[in-house]
Amino acid sequence: MKKIVVVGAGIAGCITALHYRYFGSDKFEVEMHYDPETPIEKVGQGTTLPITALIGNSLGINWYDNPVGSTIKTGILYENWGKRHEKLFHEFPKSLVACHYVPKLVSKTVLESGLFQVKERKIQNPEKEIDCDYIFDCRGRKDINYSQYDKVINPLNSAIISRKSGVDHTLKYTRCVATPNGWAFVIPNSDSVSYGYLYNSTITTKEEASNDFRERFGVDELDYLSFKNYIAKNVWYGERTILNGTRYGFIEPLEATSAEFYQTVAKYAWDHIEFGASKKDVNNELRKEAKRIETFILWHYQNGSKFETPFWDYAKSLSFSVDDEFKEMLSFSRQHNQMELSKSEALYSQWAPLCFNNWDSV
Repeated sequence: MKKIVVVGAGIAGCITALHYRYFGSDKFEVEMHYDPETPIEKVGQGTTLPITALIGNSLGINWYDNPVGSTIKTGILYENWGKRHEKLFHEFPKSLVACHYVPKLVSKTVLESGLFQVKERKIQNPEKEIDCDYIFDCRGRKDINYSQYDKVINPLNSAIISRKSGVDHTLKYTRCVATPNGWAFVIPNSDSVSYGYLYNSTITTKEEASNDFRERFGVDELDYLSFKNYIAKNVWYGERTILNGTRYGFIEPLEATSAEFYQTVAKYAWDHIEFGASKKDVNNELRKEAKRIETFILWHYQNGSKFETPFWDYAKSLSFSVDDEFKEMLSFSRQHNQMELSKSEALYSQWAPLCFNNWDSV
């Protein structure tokens, strides 16, 4: 039985640990090492269908026994994107739902689940400090050397986040609201609503973004952060370490792409750990997946929004080239009816043809 240590207890660390524990309980011994002083994301986040299933099944929780504070996510409501419709709903199949979750509660539940041996410790050099077969480094982006990373094309680099107390029982989906300076997410939590305002600080000042955020959503207390969009040149670090989470890369999290990508890293690493796939092949496949995500997100910007502003002019001007798989996906979505689309398998990464068909109508 191989021993795997996951360093970090944020969402990437939790998803990685749950993936190997749930699908490989007879193959892997999984430990979690984390620094309790490392902060966890404050606001609620959304998932995809597979991540919801992983969290629920591996932890044995449901909508009644719900220690992670999850709320139902039936799809994504786009507002003000494109030119044809004020609103566009990207729905999930009626028989399936995803969830929103509170990162701190997911971390707490995973660490206290009894599924893992947990060690509170600050790790500086995983390969020198940890004795195991493989390490997943999920310590976040702090202190990473960006010379070892490649830039991902994306129009955003800054965010403002906030929360309002109280439950919105009508909100059973993620709202993605285009603004003059970018877009904002609205996510229902079990006791509050989370807001995030994403923009480009080279086009919009912090003051302009803050004022529009307050006026548009009625929020008060604001937290600020800046970010880069990037992907590591190599997912392997040293002999035994696999990077994951923002330690590996970050791409604007539209359509909950971040959480899905964390599990994708775990899946491809499995191919090497269990089946002997070459490290080079694993790295190449993950780089291709990152490129698919970049393309998929840039595609959302190509039709602009109802706002004729410098940000949207810039977003539409970004280099946008598609591969043959993407072209096949668009062709498929345009030639089939809604029922055929909803029953079909994804032809372009994790996205179903229905998503492309809906979005192509904006």
